[in-house]
Amino acid sequence: METEWLRTFIVAAQTENFREAAEKRFITQSTVTKHIQHLERALHTALFDRQGKQVLLNRSGAYFYQQAQTMLTTLDEGLQNMESFVQGYTAKLTIGVAPQIANSTLPAIMKEFQRRQPTIQVVIELLKSNEIGEAVYTGAVDIGLSKLTSTRELQAVTLAQEPLHLIAPIAKKERDALTLLQQETLLTHEYAPYWQEVQQVLQQFSSYQTMHINQTEVIKNFVKHGLGIAFLPKSVVEADYQQHLLQRYAVKEFAHIQSNTYMLTKYTSADFEAFLEVCEAVYV
Repeated sequence: METEWLRTFIVAAQTENFREAAEKRFITQSTVTKHIQHLERALHTALFDRQGKQVLLNRSGAYFYQQAQTMLTTLDEGLQNMESFVQGYTAKLTIGVAPQIANSTLPAIMKEFQRRQPTIQVVIELLKSNEIGEAVYTGAVDIGLSKLTSTRELQAVTLAQEPLHLIAPIAKKERDALTLLQQETLLTHEYAPYWQEVQQVLQQFSSYQTMHINQTEVIKNFVKHGLGIAFLPKSVVEADYQQHLLQRYAVKEFAHIQSNTYMLTKYTSADFEAFLEVCEAVYV
């Protein structure tokens, strides 16, 4: 049984249209027909009911659709594992990472981990912090790097407790922080765990305006273009500050508020411990 027959059948089963299946598979419609016919002969049963030019997946086809998916998934995973073996990898880690971490400290973590553990293949999955705990718990990822802990029974290691910095455009660096808070639009990330604490402190100010943008990199770009100010963790703004792309302030009224970063795991292994050691070294 040819694997190409299976791939064609899966698309045909999903579309119930041989012409559309041919377009999606980048083959001719006659080739789709031949692949299906070969499968039906091999299985000794029809997989589709034909009604004129229309094809409908029948009961046998629906059953075999699940089997074909399982067969191809196993095959593709085996091929990927073989490719990893040929490339010299002996293990694989899937890391679920929040975008805020991915855009700040993750490159340094990955560089050091690859230096220390060159035979471990790492796959990165970008997830929202509130999704990472569930992904670790269900096994969708091996390790989570998140700004939130989880309600699931997971091992959570605090990697960092960072202060928040107020960031502003370079063009407005001569203004003091309190003046900026009273005059500029505050760009907020409502899903950030520290935002409620920031709001409580902001109540002492007579007035302030906010704009909700739930993506950290977009917030930084808006600030760079003079569209507002924002509170973000130190690690998130450090590179931009060093390159003189942003002005930052440590505001004493907000000094008690911290942004935490966690590593979440369900199990313990030598690979996980090695990754934790690198994370702790980067966050020191």
